[in-house]
Amino acid sequence: MDTSKDTDTAGPRTLQRGLLLLKTLQQAAGQGLSVTELSRLTQLQRPTIYRLLAALIAHNLVAKHPTRLRYQALQTATNNITEQDSRICIMQPLMRQLAQETGDAVFLVVREGHESVSLWREIGAYPVQILATYAGKRQPLGVGSGSMAYLAKLDDQSIHEIIAHNAERLEQYGGMTQRDMWQLIENTRIRGYSVVGNYAVRGALGVGCAMCDQKGQPILALSITAITERMHAQRQKEIALLLRQALNSAASHFSASCQD
Repeated sequence: MDTSKDTDTAGPRTLQRGLLLLKTLQQAAGQGLSVTELSRLTQLQRPTIYRLLAALIAHNLVAKHPTRLRYQALQTATNNITEQDSRICIMQPLMRQLAQETGDAVFLVVREGHESVSLWREIGAYPVQILATYAGKRQPLGVGSGSMAYLAKLDDQSIHEIIAHNAERLEQYGGMTQRDMWQLIENTRIRGYSVVGNYAVRGALGVGCAMCDQKGQPILALSITAITERMHAQRQKEIALLLRQALNSAASHFSASCQD
């Protein structure tokens, strides 16, 4: 029996089912949907739904409610945030444009204490995407290219405090050490933009730039991450230029917000 036809069609069929499931979750309001509700709405069998949900969760596209047996698309879960956080409202159109232009994933990062928090991400059209983080994810400040770009803009005393506070957690990110962190900071300051690869996510490399206020203090950072094969040295420079242009374009909006 020739099974090549079945093999050729199995992949697209699974993808179509996964996209149907994701679209159904994105369209749902409130607290998400249960597997029973998903089965009714999509006409998919429950075992199939469980397999698809596991894949979508692994790729940070869907989240399971911590206490209820319900599932929600992460994009839907963060829609309310965009209405409440002016930083996302300002940066999202620019991030979408960057994702379209580069084909890769774009991330918006801010600081909370000794950590970085991902506020938003936009996904490009290139077939292989590095979805290293998602809206709401926290990491030690300096882990990841956007977070590193932010950290490098701080004064040395603040950086010492932050790195010392996060020292025990750094090893979880590709065996990073405090010495590695300081070397990345120095490299970032010399270049004017960060380049971080193979720490939080193997096979990935990100370029990041930070935006500062009128006093020179960082307020947010943007980064673009792709597979290392796409991030040769010249492209790193090109992406850094695009990031700077986007941040410069947004700067006037933030200045106006501060004056208001």
